[in-house]
Amino acid sequence: MKTRREESVNDILKSFEEMADLVLSQLTLLEKYMSLSDTVEGKNIIAAIDANEKKIDEYEVVISDKFINSIVLYQPVASDIRKIVSVYRMTINLERIGDRVINIIASIGSIGDTAEYKAMTDVILNMLISGISMVEKSLLSFTNNDDSYAIWTIKNDEIIDEMNRKLLINSISKARVSEKTREMLLSYADLKNIITNIERIADHATNIAEASIYSLQGTDIRHKRSKSSGTNTENT
Repeated sequence: MKTRREESVNDILKSFEEMADLVLSQLTLLEKYMSLSDTVEGKNIIAAIDANEKKIDEYEVVISDKFINSIVLYQPVASDIRKIVSVYRMTINLERIGDRVINIIASIGSIGDTAEYKAMTDVILNMLISGISMVEKSLLSFTNNDDSYAIWTIKNDEIIDEMNRKLLINSISKARVSEKTREMLLSYADLKNIITNIERIADHATNIAEASIYSLQGTDIRHKRSKSSGTNTENT
């Protein structure tokens, strides 16, 4: 028979898995939305994303409350504390990913009909797919107790960022648009906002991977990683 301490930890993990599935669904919906030309279906996807976003926000509050209650009421052992602290960290990043999806949808709403956006849809979609893959692998690392997925995500973060930047520049230079349009593509605020939010999704995936390694190995690599790379890691 499970103790109340064990039940409280399992309850947190169950809520986390539900939230993670919902965030992955948001990313899938966003990918589908970016590939659409059908306005009606696009509106249905936006409605689904908005509804899911409310649920994601609710999950963050619920998991936070369960986390505090578990610590205060049931005094979990060290291994369980490490696991639920990791879940708490990952929950924050999942909620941030949900926010990024909403930001991207809003930006597409502003420039979706422009020649600039249409010229860049394929490359932006490829960037998004790379980011989704990182989120999936970081979550699999935790759910499957397999740190190899987390290590892959962390090692590939900067590589994928650089690859995406080169792909973006090459696509702009080869786009069948005027020189003026090329210049606009490089400076278009909403387009840059979409790209920045996709990059932040990948950053949050890396944060989730780091939390997974903490849960599995008991090693906190956040500050070590940022110092060794000479960059600031976004952890909030």
